[in-house]
Amino acid sequence: MEKTARSEKPVTRSRQSSSRNRNAPLREPRADTATSFSIAKQMAKALHELLGPMCEVVLHDFRDLEHSIIHIEGNVSNRTIGGAATDLILDCVRNGTTQGDLYGYATSLPGGHMMKSSTIFLRDSEGAAVGALCVNLDVTNFVAFRNALNVFVNIRSDDDERPVETLSDNILETVQNAVAETLYDTGRSLAMLTREDKIELMNLLESKGLFQVKRAVPIVADLLGLSRATVYNYLREGRDHGNGKRNTNGKG
Repeated sequence: MEKTARSEKPVTRSRQSSSRNRNAPLREPRADTATSFSIAKQMAKALHELLGPMCEVVLHDFRDLEHSIIHIEGNVSNRTIGGAATDLILDCVRNGTTQGDLYGYATSLPGGHMMKSSTIFLRDSEGAAVGALCVNLDVTNFVAFRNALNVFVNIRSDDDERPVETLSDNILETVQNAVAETLYDTGRSLAMLTREDKIELMNLLESKGLFQVKRAVPIVADLLGLSRATVYNYLREGRDHGNGKRNTNGKG
């Protein structure tokens, strides 16, 4: 993973403008490889311009892994041109696991900075990996913001009897939400309710105290396409059915 030291000053660098401490010059890359590196430099600049100062894009040339960095856009890790390949790149090259690109993995910097990175391997016409374009994004502030936000928006999910409340002073909205939540809990849709389903729905709504408000009856009647008399009949049948169950259980 991309694990290095951090600095704040953004900068664009390339091998052409930096000296390298190597005893022998690199051989010239093949034409197709040179084109890939040229396009990768353009992509690096575009990504850094898009993502801003928290982004660093590093281009590696695998011809010399000890001095593989040939271009950098941005400066998150404080690395320089001519720097060595990371442990992740060395491992991938050594074990031949460069066939697939790596996306959105976690990396870190000394000092506790958290990073999110992706590595795209550059290949020649024969499919061999010749370099890598690594995008590193410092997400430390985003993670801190997420953690702070979770304190306010996190809802307990370990309690099946958690309260549910609709914050409205409009009885129409309150009734509509109560009906919608009850249908959701029972896994039914309004259009597919049978007579028995509607009686059960009345029972459930009554158990929530909805019919303590007189205006709830006409609102529910309109939602279900029923007359008010039918709603009252369903309520009565539901109560009778519930009483019958209780009586039967009492006798058992």
